[in-house]
Amino acid sequence: MNASRPDRTPLVAPGGIDHQFADMTATFAADVTLKAAQSVLGERDHWLPIDGDEDLPLGRLVEHNSTGPLRLGYGAWRDLLLGVQFHDGRGQLVTAGGSTVKNVAGYDLTKFMVGQGGVFGRIVTMTTRTYRRPAAALLARFPARQAIINALLPTDHRPQWALLTKDALHCGYLGDERFAAFQEAGLRKVGALHVERRTLRDDVEHRAGLWCCYNEPACRASVPPNRVEEFVSLAKLGDWVADPAFGIVLSSPTSAGSTDDVRRAAERVGGTLTVTYPRQSRFEVSTSDVERRMIERLKHAFDPENRLTPLPWRN
Repeated sequence: MNASRPDRTPLVAPGGIDHQFADMTATFAADVTLKAAQSVLGERDHWLPIDGDEDLPLGRLVEHNSTGPLRLGYGAWRDLLLGVQFHDGRGQLVTAGGSTVKNVAGYDLTKFMVGQGGVFGRIVTMTTRTYRRPAAALLARFPARQAIINALLPTDHRPQWALLTKDALHCGYLGDERFAAFQEAGLRKVGALHVERRTLRDDVEHRAGLWCCYNEPACRASVPPNRVEEFVSLAKLGDWVADPAFGIVLSSPTSAGSTDDVRRAAERVGGTLTVTYPRQSRFEVSTSDVERRMIERLKHAFDPENRLTPLPWRN
């Protein structure tokens, strides 16, 4: 952020999309919704393999890190993003990254903008990888046990996404017709109770219905994957859903009494908790004193007059 640099301009105008089909990248204005992005990419049989409310703008999905179960097959926002432009607290337009995989030296501000909730900057544009749109989708249901996904991951039946609920382990398989036929023939042999072929649209809607919290506040716990079931038991959660491959658990704290109960359960298994308020577009996070001091210094560097979103400390 050198003050001597000339003013920069956004790579695309508000509402704009620049799809570089041959490079399998695209640059989006931050106000473009996920639904609009998928529609434009779909015209050339590409897609953006990311979870999130399709009616929300991409900038908000990045700032609040909507990364979900598709991370298993395609990576998270931090993997998909190649570059971002954002306004800092001074109103300067900062450009980080670019349109290629290896394009920067030093600190990667692109990844820094994921999940920061508007605390350090407001995203203006973003450049992402794109992927071929899957031609086929399968859903396989297994008994509701964490150990099953652990057994599937190193095999040919590794899914593109997996979600664990109290009733079942749901595994999604996305790819071409040959891939789908191979999985369809072999999944029952490795313990699947039910296997069904469906459309990509069905897959998106089903996954979105599972990977959500209907109440506010919502709790997002990050725990060691092999301790997901222990955490759920300690927190006495009623409704919950987990990404068992990465140890992310979404829940409402109502059945556990309070968010503090859920936080203590997460800490007991070596995890952390973020409390989100989706309708208010804000979140709270617990940190150590060392982490808090570091984040406060970063906040001052990016936003010295505190014009952006306040730091998300607990009261």
